[in-house]
Amino acid sequence: MLLLHGFGDDKTVLRPIGDALCPTGAVAVYPSLRAHGASPAPAWGYSPLDFAADVQRIADPLPRPVHVVGHSYGALVAAVLAVSLGPSLIASVALLDQAFEPCMERYEADEWAEGSFLKWHYDYSHLIDAISSLGTPVLSVIARDSPVVPEGERTRMLSRRTTRTFSCVLTEGSHTSFLRDSAVEILADFYQATFG
Repeated sequence: MLLLHGFGDDKTVLRPIGDALCPTGAVAVYPSLRAHGASPAPAWGYSPLDFAADVQRIADPLPRPVHVVGHSYGALVAAVLAVSLGPSLIASVALLDQAFEPCMERYEADEWAEGSFLKWHYDYSHLIDAISSLGTPVLSVIARDSPVVPEGERTRMLSRRTTRTFSCVLTEGSHTSFLRDSAVEILADFYQATFG
């Protein structure tokens, strides 16, 4: 399992998920994304493409196939990574509480201004279709009390037809509380239904 945290979090936020779901004998990898933990903070380069390139640099030694779990901005990174590395390396992608449609009113001009602009300015929704079209199973989890996925996008995501390669679940909790309250069960159900 490869678990990717979001902006302002650190790799420990997803450790309970990896600890609970990574099978015995398998490896859970929790990289510190750029400008987090011990990873350097460049003056620029906070797009999902930059983050995905960083993760791709460590991908070669990862056992195959890899189940990728991304939370918040880490979900955008996971989606870019899944498209770029393809189904020969990526077995599944879980996108935890992240918007993929543009929403400039959410842009915040702060110390993460470049990342915030790149997160909210562009439409990344095609990445979900691209991953699914590769045959890679995608699970999108949206937290009911989280403001991260705007209502219109939430409605569109939940109304998408569930297929062998795409499903979307609405769960109770906030942007981070669902990680400890329901994420393990939701992901376990997804892996069981998809992989047996």
